[in-house]
Amino acid sequence: MFCQHYMVRSTPTVLDTATLAEAMAIMIKHHRQQLLIVNAEREYVGEITTFTLAKLLLPKDADSEPSVEDAEIETVVDVDDRIAPHLGRRVGEFAEHDLPIMNPKTPLVKAIKLLAGGKLRLPVVDPETNKFVGAISSLSVLRRYQF
Repeated sequence: MFCQHYMVRSTPTVLDTATLAEAMAIMIKHHRQQLLIVNAEREYVGEITTFTLAKLLLPKDADSEPSVEDAEIETVVDVDDRIAPHLGRRVGEFAEHDLPIMNPKTPLVKAIKLLAGGKLRLPVVDPETNKFVGAISSLSVLRRYQF
């Protein structure tokens, strides 16, 4: 079996030129912790995750232990103000590039090992055209077992 047998071709993606706000809207709408980023030519660029977004929500002194007093005086506006300056930036600026790339003929077992190791979703890219053609996740493999 190969990745092409289990990959999902219609997985949500975002263009690298979209804003961070647009990417967040897609993630929220589709209940995604990860969003794959492509360029205008549909080539895979990277990913953005809720972990990246969570880092933007942290205060500058996040390395120190937060006090109860600080938590009591912090407001929703304070949290919003930490991410707001980034919302108009291009999502490509936040792309993480450490995700292994599968191709349609990658053995399924290789993908499953990566997914079992904690990867959320793996991009599938055509090696001849370098175009993004789909994604594979644990759920896309398990969907065969719909009860």
